[in-house]
Amino acid sequence: MRSLSSSKLVAPFPTSQQFLIPPFARFQFTIAFTLATGVGWFLIWLVLRSGQDPLMPPLAVQKGVGAALIAGLVSGLVVSTMQWLVLRRYLRSPGWIVAGTIGYVFLTITLEKSWQAIGLITNAPSVTEVFEAVSPAIVILAAAGMRAFLTALSATGLGFTQWLFLRPYTRSNLWWFFIPSLSVLLSSSFAFLSVLLLWAGVKLPLEVNVLAAGILGSTQAIAICNLKKRTVSVTLREHNSPLLIAPEILDYGLVHTLAQQLQRRLNSAWTTEHLNDDSLTYLVGVTQTGAIAAYSPINLPAVEQVNEIPLPELTSADRLRRQAFIEPLARFEVTFLPSGSLQINAWCGVPLMKVAWSMLIATLSLSAIASVSIGLIT
Repeated sequence: MRSLSSSKLVAPFPTSQQFLIPPFARFQFTIAFTLATGVGWFLIWLVLRSGQDPLMPPLAVQKGVGAALIAGLVSGLVVSTMQWLVLRRYLRSPGWIVAGTIGYVFLTITLEKSWQAIGLITNAPSVTEVFEAVSPAIVILAAAGMRAFLTALSATGLGFTQWLFLRPYTRSNLWWFFIPSLSVLLSSSFAFLSVLLLWAGVKLPLEVNVLAAGILGSTQAIAICNLKKRTVSVTLREHNSPLLIAPEILDYGLVHTLAQQLQRRLNSAWTTEHLNDDSLTYLVGVTQTGAIAAYSPINLPAVEQVNEIPLPELTSADRLRRQAFIEPLARFEVTFLPSGSLQINAWCGVPLMKVAWSMLIATLSLSAIASVSIGLIT
């Protein structure tokens, strides 16, 4: 019986396979992580039953440090636990829950103390006279802007604690510090835009908690999709394999077309089921002309039953027609299922920009629907 040998490599290795979240799973991961964040916020609302806050989960603002501590503990524990249920497939350590809880406590307490200080300043007679001399709309916008700024500043603590958790597992991740702050500023910007449009006579109803939860979840999810693993486990027996050293085809449209071609070729060549109930998974490299350049088993059953699938024969035939130089490859994870069907995932996944725009449109739509629904109920 042959066994898989492995090595720890960071480079040379295809960039797409260095990501913490496989590119072919990023869209599903982003949706699941965002939904988990939204469910977490809904559970917080059930637990705390506090007033609506347009920038963050329901928090005990201006109710004392003790209330802020409880709100932070509940918010961090619930949201981080829901997020970890999605993230644990890629990072098994529950440290994300601890990091998120500590970060939320820091956020709520810092925001509470900051808002108390702002309250003392704004209640001063000289400041009150200034507020009375300007339009109430300006005062409201100024207060909301100050809240957004303070929340974004406090959210750096959440970014820091989550970064401490991510640091042992990922590399080049210092930018994570600002991800929670970015989500606060984005959600605040759309909330302000809704108010400005309303003043201009254009009604764009947005439910601010749905908006904030959706933007926080999707922003963090997309950021996680950008993280690269500190080490990459390679189950390839030949370190000079084209699967390792060949340039990568990054044109998503072309890769999608090659995936369809590969699906048709393998389906037509594979006419029997394999012997047992194991799934056989392989990493397969395909040239831009559709030729199979190389393959390698990923799991042990794939090594033991390689002669039952058409990959060896197709690869040998294509190798005779290929040129000597190393061509760019599209890489696929191909799984032969016991049922006799195939599952093919392209390692060049959906572009993150497309994921971001899709999630933004979905969040704005759900926020508008929620706002209208609440208006009809009340």
